[in-house]
Amino acid sequence: MNTERWGYAYFPSALSSIFSPKLRSGVVDGEVRLDRIGARGGGFSLVKGSETWVKIYPDESDKTEVRVNENIRNFPPSIEAAEEMRRRYGITGRIEIKHRIHVPIGSGFGTSASSAAGVILAISSLLDQGITLSEVIRITHEIELRCRTGLNSEVGLMTGGLVIVLREGSPPRSIIDNIPIPSNVKLVAVVSRPMETPDSLSELSKLEEVEKLGDKYLSMILKNPTLKNFFKYAREFSYESGFVSGRVEEIFKIFEKLPVIGYAQNMLGEAVHALVYDKDLDLVLGELAESLQDLEIVVSDVTSICNVYSKSIEDIELKHVCQY
Repeated sequence: MNTERWGYAYFPSALSSIFSPKLRSGVVDGEVRLDRIGARGGGFSLVKGSETWVKIYPDESDKTEVRVNENIRNFPPSIEAAEEMRRRYGITGRIEIKHRIHVPIGSGFGTSASSAAGVILAISSLLDQGITLSEVIRITHEIELRCRTGLNSEVGLMTGGLVIVLREGSPPRSIIDNIPIPSNVKLVAVVSRPMETPDSLSELSKLEEVEKLGDKYLSMILKNPTLKNFFKYAREFSYESGFVSGRVEEIFKIFEKLPVIGYAQNMLGEAVHALVYDKDLDLVLGELAESLQDLEIVVSDVTSICNVYSKSIEDIELKHVCQY
C-alpha cells in the first residue's frame, strides 16, 4: 500500500420523507437478524451529499480519528465503519478520516449512512480491494443499527430520484422502487435544528404506532404513486405520528402559499423539504429568505436514473430520457 495516498469516496444524501420501522421482522427463531431489521419508506437521493477521504498510517498505533467539516471530531458511524474495515482487511496503524458533508447533520438527510458508506468504499479503494455497492450498503446497514443512527436510509444510496423502500433490511433482502420525477426540478429544504434519532424513537410503543401509520400512508401512496400524493400522505403521516413541531408547522404554512410541487417534513428532523420547478426556484427562495431569515435553506439537484417529461417530442433529446 502506498502510504502517501488518500482513498476518496462520494455518496449522495438520502433524505427520508416517510418511514415504517420494522424491528420485529428481525427476530427469527429467537435470533436477531440485523439483515432483516430496517424500515419501509420513501425519500429523495440528493446530489449534495458526503465526500470522504481516508489515509492509513501503518507505522503508528492502532486508532481511528475523524474530522467532519473541519470541526466535528466525534462521528460514531464513521469510526465504526473504519473499525469494521480494520477487522475485515487486517489493517494496522492509525486511520485518519476526513468528511465534507454538504447538507445539515442530524436533520433527516441520512448523513450517517452516506459517511459510513464513504469510509467503507474509500478504504476498499485505498487498499485496492474490490467491493460491490451491495456489500458496501450491507455493511453500512449493520453499522447504522449498531450505532442507532438510522433505519434503512442507506438503501437510498443504491439508486436515484424518489426512492421507495418496499421491503426492509439490507441487500439482497431489501426491495426498492422509484417514483419518476421531472428533470427540471430542485429540492429545497428549510432546516430549523437537528433532532437526535435515538431520542426520537426511544419508546417501543411509539415505534409500533409509527409502524402502523407508516404502512397505512405508504399503501395510500402506492395506490396512486404520483408526486402530489407522495407529499400529501408523507405530510399527513408526520402530523398523525406527532413529529410536527410548531416550527415545522410554521414552515408548512409558508410552503403552502408557494408554487411548489409538494412539501413534507424530513424524517427525522425539524426541517421541511419541497420539490420546485426550476422556473419557480428564484421566487420560492426569495420568499423563504424573507419569511425565515434565521433558518438554513438547502438547495440540491435530485440524483437521477430516469426522468419524466411533459413536453413536445421536438423538445426532448433521446439521450436525456434515461440518465445513468
